[in-house]
Amino acid sequence: MKVPIVRGGDCSTTLPPKEYGYILDPMTVGATGSEEFAYQTGWLRGRLLRHYGINWLWSPLCTLPSRHHSGYVGRMYTDDPDKLLSMNIATIKGLHDAGVGSTAKLFPGTDNMEYRDSHYFDSNNLLTLEEWWQRDGKVFQGMIDAGVDTIMTDHSCFPAVDNRTKNGRYIPASLSYKITTQLLKEEMGFKGLVFTDDVWMRSILSFCDDDRAKMYIECIKAGNDVVLGAKQDYIDIIEDAVNRGEISMERIDDACQRVLDFKEKIGLFRDDDEIATGDLDKINADMAEFTLKASKKAISLVRDDNKLFPLDPKKIKKVCIIYSGHDTEGDNPNSAFAHMQVMVKEFEKRGAQVHFQHGLLNSFASEAELEEISKNYDLIVYAGYLERWIPKGKGSFYGVEMSTFQNALRYGAEKSIGIGLRSPFMYYDFYYSFLTFINTYNHFPELMTAAVEAMYGEIPFEGGEPYELIPEYVIERKALFGTEEME
Repeated sequence: MKVPIVRGGDCSTTLPPKEYGYILDPMTVGATGSEEFAYQTGWLRGRLLRHYGINWLWSPLCTLPSRHHSGYVGRMYTDDPDKLLSMNIATIKGLHDAGVGSTAKLFPGTDNMEYRDSHYFDSNNLLTLEEWWQRDGKVFQGMIDAGVDTIMTDHSCFPAVDNRTKNGRYIPASLSYKITTQLLKEEMGFKGLVFTDDVWMRSILSFCDDDRAKMYIECIKAGNDVVLGAKQDYIDIIEDAVNRGEISMERIDDACQRVLDFKEKIGLFRDDDEIATGDLDKINADMAEFTLKASKKAISLVRDDNKLFPLDPKKIKKVCIIYSGHDTEGDNPNSAFAHMQVMVKEFEKRGAQVHFQHGLLNSFASEAELEEISKNYDLIVYAGYLERWIPKGKGSFYGVEMSTFQNALRYGAEKSIGIGLRSPFMYYDFYYSFLTFINTYNHFPELMTAAVEAMYGEIPFEGGEPYELIPEYVIERKALFGTEEME
């Protein structure tokens, strides 16, 4: 007898390593602005998941990203709510066509100033209800209307809907009946499956005084149908709560019906349902083709005030690449540091002699070092890589990486190029003084190749800016004060 099982996954790290290929992250796809690419992202991920017997993806993210929270970097297509909605809808269509259940997360989201991480601390959504409906609320409602299968609740608070506090702390959304049931299920009309984010995050567990039983019970009472990360005692705890009347049978029946409806929707009760489907070689080939095609559409030219592009191979004979990033230790062949060698080889293919180094020397010694580099090289490339969650909170460089930005452009500014390999916020935070800057959004080999092709004019810079490069308040203040260009 075949037992229908829902196998969920948050990302490709749940799959066996080294057997499958990779596909571009949402932010890089967002730079293309293509809903068709977003559909392909869902369809290809879904096919890969189905090959390994996984039929439920905890994606896409509908929470608008914050430039102050490094954990959001790369996980959403864009910070524009209308474009995020349209690309997310295309993604779930692709997932559904591949036979995989979809998720909209994390409901209701955090505000655009929050930098704390729910894994470790409380996190806030301090938007007014009117502001929320223009941002995250618009996206979640659109996803519900488009037929998303499940919604994952967040452990951040949302006092515009539920302002109850304990010891000065607002209640997490995942524990709130007002947010999970009254807002999501009733007012927004979501009939699908609702489940929590991992309940071992400090923001929710500490609010329940580290009482696991209390946490489980309050999650179900709030309206969650599934508790993610529950331990083996979960069933007994919930059963005891039902027997003593703390949780109603109507709440249990509703949760069970939603689970059964979801299983039926993704085909688990069909006699012809297969646990694992698809040829891995064909899936990998299709992902590789997609990644190559989308990479050529994603490279963004932010500014070229020095008119360096297109590069002339007759003039660019010697190139110095100065790398700043968090991943220079070890021998990981898939790191950004390792993939920079692809860029090195691409410059060499076009006749350039390339020198590659990690950062500039600390303190005043770097001035002499940079002066020497400026004399000996025709082009200086400052490549920066900031991965999400490194460090926790706002992404930043440190040590030798930070000293590079302190001393960059003292010499050779007219021949210097800045390249952002990951976080789009690097431009304003670190590269704002650069007169030439491009974004690649990630470090996959295909992107490194496309970046060099674009610099030499072999392909156009077609990528847009999926995220706000300059903070909105800066733009507003500049408009208030006006600008007068100095001579």
